[in-house]
Amino acid sequence: MESNSENPLNNPSGYRYGNSCGIDFKQDAVFLPVLYGIFFSLGTPLNILALCGLYKLIKTENVLPVYVLNLLLADLIQLLTLPLWIDYYTNDHHWRFGPRVCQFTSLCFYISMYVAIFFMCIIALERHMAIACPLKFHFLSRLKSARWFALGVWVMVTVPLSVAFNKLFPVHANCTLCVEKYPSEGGFITYRLITLLMSFVIPLAFILILHVKTMRSLMAVTALASKEKRRIKSLLTLLVVTFLVVLGPYHVTGYVKYLGLLFHRDSCAWERAIFLPFQLGRGLLSLNSLLDPVFYIFLRNDFRSAAARYLPCLRRMTWGLSQARASCGASEPVERGTNNENLMA
Repeated sequence: MESNSENPLNNPSGYRYGNSCGIDFKQDAVFLPVLYGIFFSLGTPLNILALCGLYKLIKTENVLPVYVLNLLLADLIQLLTLPLWIDYYTNDHHWRFGPRVCQFTSLCFYISMYVAIFFMCIIALERHMAIACPLKFHFLSRLKSARWFALGVWVMVTVPLSVAFNKLFPVHANCTLCVEKYPSEGGFITYRLITLLMSFVIPLAFILILHVKTMRSLMAVTALASKEKRRIKSLLTLLVVTFLVVLGPYHVTGYVKYLGLLFHRDSCAWERAIFLPFQLGRGLLSLNSLLDPVFYIFLRNDFRSAAARYLPCLRRMTWGLSQARASCGASEPVERGTNNENLMA
């Protein structure tokens, strides 16, 4: 480390405690605050609205709203950290709120990300069980069990991640960077490669396998109308697309970054080369906060009608569509004696 300067204004070369590579932090001083500002201003009310719409659905004895609500809660927690990150990146990665707040804010950000990944996998599994294994699904469809399972996910993610943060990011009074260090060290590189594998490659393979199996099972179901089948197919396809678009750039560039650090002779040169693409991927992680509410509210009738209580314009649109269907003599077939409520809940 070539400088212990705390104030970036007194250190125009970029070298300060934790940044011995001289990374130019002005590269992301505009686009990250702009992205986070858009996500925060749009995503916060959208997620609160979605949570309000989902709250009453939990009482319907369907487990899917429990998992979706927890997914949106994870998004909301991440959104609440964004104002501090906006200040951090606007000031060229200069954290002004103390090391303890830095550690807590970063921990909340990553907990929310990993919890959201878990619940996306759970939603894919729940849809598969409801369609391919309805009898087994009935055993797992108790609301109380779903709540305990959701709580277990939060604990399973929070506890080990908190321990890891305390060991990997000890509090340094002289460091103005927040859970960043350039160049990354050997132990941290190994940790990041493992977490990137567990948080993207394995969940993506899990979701893709379930996607294929669920599509095959859906084709064999005769109790559902073709319109309902198309809706389920769209939901599952968009789940995969959302996973790839939101998490793909960050995890792919992360693997390129940390694998490159293992083999590149000049680690600082590699850190400087990969810095901007990696930060772009980091910014897209919060895109989930905009996609999840729209994805899970407006694709299905029950969520859309619940949200219509809070959005007058949406209620008028839903009423207009209903009138149009009625005038055309269209009616949505409902199969009695089937598990349609669980399939489309």
